[in-house]
Amino acid sequence: MEYSEIASNKRGKPNPIPIKIITDFLHQSSPAPLEITFATLEIRNHQNRQFLNQVQKLQSRIILNKMPSNNLIEIRVLDNLVFSFSFQFQIPGAEEFQDIKMLSLPRPLDHGRLCVDHEKLLLSFRIDAPDPSLRVEVTHVYQVICNLEQLCTSLP
Repeated sequence: MEYSEIASNKRGKPNPIPIKIITDFLHQSSPAPLEITFATLEIRNHQNRQFLNQVQKLQSRIILNKMPSNNLIEIRVLDNLVFSFSFQFQIPGAEEFQDIKMLSLPRPLDHGRLCVDHEKLLLSFRIDAPDPSLRVEVTHVYQVICNLEQLCTSLP
C-alpha cells in the first residue's frame, strides 16, 4: 500500500499495520521523512508506581526520519503533553521487533523504550528529577494509523 493511498482509509482497505509501515519505511530508498498520523494517542503518567493521570488526544503525529549514518532511525514526537522531542533507535534486524532502547533522548528524559507491533506503537520513558521520588514514568500508546504523508525535505 502506497503512502499516498492512506487517506483516512477512504478506499475501504484495512487499517495500516504500524510495524509494517515502519519496516517498509526502513527499506525504501527515499531519504524523505514520513509523517504518521494516528487516530488516538493515550498518554499515561505514573509516579512512584502510583497512577497520576491519563490524557487522550486525537489525530496525533510522529515523524520518522532516516539518519544519514550509523543505521539509525529518528522519531520526532510532535504531540507530547509538555514539549515535542525526538529520539533515535537502532534499525532492528527482524521484521517483528518488539522492545527497542531509545537513544539520544533529550534531558530530562531517560530510560526510553519503543515497542511496535501489529496494533500499536508504544513509547515509554522517564522524566528524571534530582529527587528519585519526583521522577515520572510516561507511556504513549498510538493506535490506528489514519494518514501517512511522505514529507518533501529532510528534517534537521
